[in-house]
Amino acid sequence: MAGIKLKTDFANYLGIPYFTNKGKYKNHGENVLVGKGTAKEIALKTIELANEQNIKLIELSSQQIYNFQKKNHLGIDCSGLVCHLLNRGLDVRKTSANMLTSSPLAKEISVSKAKEGDLIRQKNGQHVLYILEKDGDIIHYIDSSREGRGVRLGQLDATSLQSVHRIQVAR
Repeated sequence: MAGIKLKTDFANYLGIPYFTNKGKYKNHGENVLVGKGTAKEIALKTIELANEQNIKLIELSSQQIYNFQKKNHLGIDCSGLVCHLLNRGLDVRKTSANMLTSSPLAKEISVSKAKEGDLIRQKNGQHVLYILEKDGDIIHYIDSSREGRGVRLGQLDATSLQSVHRIQVAR
């Protein structure tokens, strides 16, 4: 992706596994254990769990760390990622992809006006992408998904979209 200079925040999330807040972990007290933790919280919990299990993370490959995190239910879902990247004071535990791309939190705007921080609604509001850059007809984004095996960068053709969404809450 030529031209994209990722902010540190974005880079810290790349490679984190996807994890959703469903099932037996849904009501856990820690955001990090329900797919809603920050990159720092996920990293610290990874270290804590590795120490408890006598695993030396320094000796593991990035794939082995990813697998360790998956095994220990550490990761982030799409709405958790977007909430942290937006840094707008949203309650990450009570915010879904649908809420992030619906009124009153967001308004629909023309794709031609898309910019960093705008959102793309997918799967009827069940998934959300965070726009990093719009370069002509190409939109560069970051998201977290099961299909993409966690947090990753991607791009799509803007002409395939009807609209994007812009968050309306005050900073």
